[in-house]
Amino acid sequence: MTQQGVAARRVTLDPAVFAVAAGALFGLLLWRNPVTFGRVVYERGDFAANSIITADAKHFELLVGNYSRLGFHHPGPAFFYVQAFGEWLLHDLLGVVPTPWNGQWVALLALNSVLLGLALAVIHSWTASRAATALCGAAGILYFATQPAILASAWMPDLYVAPFLLLLIAAASVAAGRVAHLPVLALASGLLIHGHVSFLLFVPVIAGAAVAAALRTGRREAFREVRTAVAVAAAVCGLFALPIVLNLLLHWPGEFARYFAYNGGGGGGVGPADIARYMLSFYASPTPLAAVIATLLFAAAAALTRHLPAGPPRRFLTAGVCAAAVATLLFAVYVTRGVDDLRFTYVGQFSRAVPLLLLWIAVAAAATSPAVRRLPALAAVWAGRPVAAWLVAAVVIGALGVGSGAPAMRRLPEHVPDMPAVMAILDRYTAGSPVVLDVQQEAWPALTALVVHGERMGPRVCTRDPRWEFMVTERYICTADDLAAGRELRLTPLPPAGATVITPVDDSVLTS
Repeated sequence: MTQQGVAARRVTLDPAVFAVAAGALFGLLLWRNPVTFGRVVYERGDFAANSIITADAKHFELLVGNYSRLGFHHPGPAFFYVQAFGEWLLHDLLGVVPTPWNGQWVALLALNSVLLGLALAVIHSWTASRAATALCGAAGILYFATQPAILASAWMPDLYVAPFLLLLIAAASVAAGRVAHLPVLALASGLLIHGHVSFLLFVPVIAGAAVAAALRTGRREAFREVRTAVAVAAAVCGLFALPIVLNLLLHWPGEFARYFAYNGGGGGGVGPADIARYMLSFYASPTPLAAVIATLLFAAAAALTRHLPAGPPRRFLTAGVCAAAVATLLFAVYVTRGVDDLRFTYVGQFSRAVPLLLLWIAVAAAATSPAVRRLPALAAVWAGRPVAAWLVAAVVIGALGVGSGAPAMRRLPEHVPDMPAVMAILDRYTAGSPVVLDVQQEAWPALTALVVHGERMGPRVCTRDPRWEFMVTERYICTADDLAAGRELRLTPLPPAGATVITPVDDSVLTS
């Protein structure tokens, strides 16, 4: 292959690397979660609330994201169109999963696998070493095996980890001169902005800095390649912007005032020690151990990268260390200004991508470093190429073995197994009339479950209180006809004194 051909191959993403990485991870997640195809899931709580708007996405009517506990919707519906596609393909069309939600779940497992596969393909495009990429993949599996159940989860805070990791890696690639990877950066940016309002802080700064660095350094690429990459990135950005713009035009001025208020004044009254403890909690626990791990990861990534010879790998990995540092600084700003209660660790869950980025940088730098390969303990191994290949294969197989048994790779969603019986009782009690609910705050997980499964099994369930619209949408706020024809019930954690219990549902009860 000519030198020009080698350079072109390194700039583009290797389809084989992407396919193997994404396919292996997807297979591991399905192997660890056979319930995706084998168990009936009747979702509740947040999962049921997401199913409500996924139904709108199936008809291409959804323009907003998931609800916030602060009473608004996050900017965009991208994740729910992925869930809608999984529900339509696997449940409605093929019938290979037992319930609609199972189809949504499989689609989200596939999304996580695709995003991490893209991240590894970007790393490979710079290192040009399948061994280094495979070792990074093994390190990633081991990392996720020691974390909470992130990759197998359909909970929104967990879904931001993979795209945030891809954002940082794609930003490092673009900043180091690979304008061809702009579409990957646009994909990660769009998913994050759609997913949560907090990324209106992170994405413009990180992506903007990457583009500015690429323009400033003036790395040369063929004009056709740059033009194509910019056009594809613009198209991706336009696709993600479309529902947000439409929602603004149809519901002017939308919720952007709340978004800026969220990012600009949520926190307060917390000191530097509280912020540091919160940030370090995503590395490890207790805090002193987390501080040691964070320091070692940054130091190892920076030191190993610094000792690489000048060239593309060093340039990219240096940009990766900078991306991790910028993300950490922005996270500190977000914790200070945007997190209203530091007990809510889930709002910072996405920052678990930073330790993995640093781990990948250290592994990639070590695997491609001539100085490391010359160490007495490794020189003999790397001198014999077949031996080195078998060693890398053994590490990968070992990591897959650990992942196949790790509890963190398995996640059974919250659901209500007896929901068909509940709906049958309601149908008999109401004789097919709508169920008009008065809902106590603590019973909200049962509310969303009743709404979703009422739509699927009947009877219709709605709530008379319009304050629940942010969670169940306007469609399930009782109309005048519902109030006139429906049967009124109360949904509470415990039955009120003297009330007649119709049926328990989830952790609550329905009373007349």
